[in-house]
Order: sequence, then C-alpha cells, then structure tokens
Amino acid sequence: MTTPYEILGQYPDRTRPWVTHYDGVDSRIELSVASTANAVAKAASMLRDGLGLTPGSVVSVDLPRHWQLPVWVMAALSVGATVGRDLPGRDLPTRDLPAPIDVRIVGPQGIAAIAAGGDWGADEVLGCWCDAFGLPVPGGVPAGVIDVVEVRAHPDQFSPEPDAGRMAALLVRRAPVRWADLAHTAGPQPGARLWVDEDTAEPVLLHAVAVEPLLVGGSVVIGTGLDAERAVRIRATEAITGRAGQ
Repeated sequence: MTTPYEILGQYPDRTRPWVTHYDGVDSRIELSVASTANAVAKAASMLRDGLGLTPGSVVSVDLPRHWQLPVWVMAALSVGATVGRDLPGRDLPTRDLPAPIDVRIVGPQGIAAIAAGGDWGADEVLGCWCDAFGLPVPGGVPAGVIDVVEVRAHPDQFSPEPDAGRMAALLVRRAPVRWADLAHTAGPQPGARLWVDEDTAEPVLLHAVAVEPLLVGGSVVIGTGLDAERAVRIRATEAITGRAGQ
C-alpha cells in the first residue's frame, strides 16, 4: 500500500505548487511538490528514526491551519501511525484518539499551555512555532518539548516500512479510517486546487488539508486571518477549483 510520501513521488511535475499558505499579515509561503516531499521525508524520519515510532503508533497533530499541518499529517501517515487531532483545553469534540498518544505535535497555543504548567499527555511532544519560514520557537521550548526545527538534521528521502500503508489510519469525523480505505475514496476532479480556511470543519480538517488534495494529484491553498475581500482575490489569483472538506 503506497504511503502519502510515495504518492508525492509519483507526481509527474515536481516543480508545481503543492501547499500554499496565506495569513493576515500579507505573508505567502509556497512549497512545490518536491519541497513538500522533502519536508515530509524529514518529518517522517524524525518520527520514526528520531523518536522510535513504528506502524500502529498514535500521533496527534494539534497545529493550526498552516503549511506545516499537512506536512506532519502526511509524515505520520507515512510512518504508519494513527493520526488525529486531540486539542486538549479547547471546547472541541475531537478527543477520540486511542490512548496512549505516542507523539503530540503542538503549535504556539500548545507551547504556551505547556510553559504555563499544562500536561498534554504524550510520550513525546514536538513544538512548532508555525513561523512562515519554519523558524525556531522564540526563547526556546519548555522543558520536555522538542522544537520541530530539529527536523532539519534528518534525511531528504524516506523509505517507509513495508506495512506502513496497511497500518496507517486517519481520524475523520471522529472515527479512525484506514489509509487503505481513504486511498480509494472518491474526491474532487483530478489536479484540483483546493481551498482550506477557518471555515473548514475540525472533524474533517486533516483529511481536507492533507489527504484530499494528495489523492487527486492536486494541491492545497490555506488561508488564515484573511478579510473577505482579500480571500476572494486570493482564490481568484490561485485559480482555486473547489473547497476541501465538503
């Protein structure tokens, strides 16, 4: 069973955009298919070779809508993990990952909560500042947290374990769905350029931002903190063909 990392390697044009992120301060970051595959390889290597994850491990990707979100979802699936979004401390009905959680990947809010004494209940916690350029957490991460910038030391290529695709699963609408089943679901038109923003529902967010564009050989544009007029302009400029997660 082919993993997300291997699917990225099958794109005929690796120079085309795969993930593009806009925020409310005029920042635009774009990763090509090749750059996304490189980032996924490094992240998957960090999870497996650096943290010891094996197929069947559990990973909670609690990042905001940012270009690093699909990278870590695809990396964890490529390791063969069950991947979801636990988001403790928020009023969201998403605490459905099987326990224990082996790795939790948190963004700025999670880092702040841990620094304030919160326990996010995982064997390993990775902290991501979600800077546009992937810079380290300002002032360093709290004790017991690993800054995801350490991913840079890992290889640019990744060889998934033979059973990774068979074991991988994603929490979709609060239920784990095997990667083998996800990979055969119908999606938008081939090559679709899909839009994800704050209105993309939490229960389908990880599928919408990472899996849906991947399975149609398409790409994703993430918009956060945008006013309505700017969002309309961006969708036109980026030639958006549909909204993910519908």
